[in-house]
Amino acid sequence: MNTRNSLQKLTAVAFAAIGVVGIAANDALAQELVKTEKISSNSNVYQPAFNPKDGFVYVSAAHGQGNTGKVYKIDAKTLQTVDSIAVPESAPMGIGISVNTQTLYTTNSRSGIVTAINLKTGEQTHITTGNEGQAPREIRVDEKRNLVYASSVRGGGLWVIDAKTNKFVKFYGDLGGAITGHYIDEKNNVIYATAMRDNEVVVVDGATGKVLKKFAAHGERPTNVHHDTKNKRLYVANQATENITVLDAETGELIKAIPTGKGALGVNHDPKRGKIYVANRHGRTVNVIDDKSLEVIKTFEIGALPNTVAINHKTGDVYVTNKQAVSERGENAPEPVPAPNADSISLIKL
Repeated sequence: MNTRNSLQKLTAVAFAAIGVVGIAANDALAQELVKTEKISSNSNVYQPAFNPKDGFVYVSAAHGQGNTGKVYKIDAKTLQTVDSIAVPESAPMGIGISVNTQTLYTTNSRSGIVTAINLKTGEQTHITTGNEGQAPREIRVDEKRNLVYASSVRGGGLWVIDAKTNKFVKFYGDLGGAITGHYIDEKNNVIYATAMRDNEVVVVDGATGKVLKKFAAHGERPTNVHHDTKNKRLYVANQATENITVLDAETGELIKAIPTGKGALGVNHDPKRGKIYVANRHGRTVNVIDDKSLEVIKTFEIGALPNTVAINHKTGDVYVTNKQAVSERGENAPEPVPAPNADSISLIKL
């Protein structure tokens, strides 16, 4: 008899016997960290984005100081770098892809621009707002309306960009203190954004930029948020309190605070398989959370600083970018612990 299958069956029986609800034992056992591959030495990787149209993973890399960097094109199966796109006028940090137009967008908080890259021709368009909304961070694309939103940390708001023309349209300002992450409910044209300085989640009308309501994040330094359309929940990654807070998306009521790891930063959700993924940058781990029981069912040790999670929603494959340890600020700050798997990307599979 297959030992692994026997173990899975025994574990499933054990879960049922103790009354654990919502944990898929087989999935928890089968899911594994398949590989971690270095992208490029001192590349200073930031975020991944999976492109369902061409099947590649694209990774932003800011290359240390200055305003230079690259976007790396990664084979989704082998994690080998197959190409790179130099971005001489912008150090790419945030990243997002318009599947409709096959345009990749990167943010650069150093120079305060968003760069649009045509994935077919390689043509680059650098987008600015003028004086509004400096330090863009996170990219989200509304495919239904062909709009791109970039969160602005210093400006406390959101850029709105036309995905067809790659022109800046308007800036939604005065949303909150340090708008870091955001997520779009395309069906209702509502944007959920994290105001890190205020420890709040801001609910924004996508059509007007009007603040509809604000919720307590129920955690400190909320940095990223994901909206679960099916369960009408928000998953908020809180760096300082090292947890994911699950909120009712309508009322903001706290459903549960889930302990994760140090520096909970990136959060993503696979609704088809019922999994929430959390990248804990300072904890050097990735958590897998069951979206029914809201319990951590698996933790992967990465050996570097996990930053952001991307998902191939067709296969369930998960991609995590891993950063290098950096020196902390302050006269008595400790030296950084080396990260052997830094400047890399990891693949987690079922």
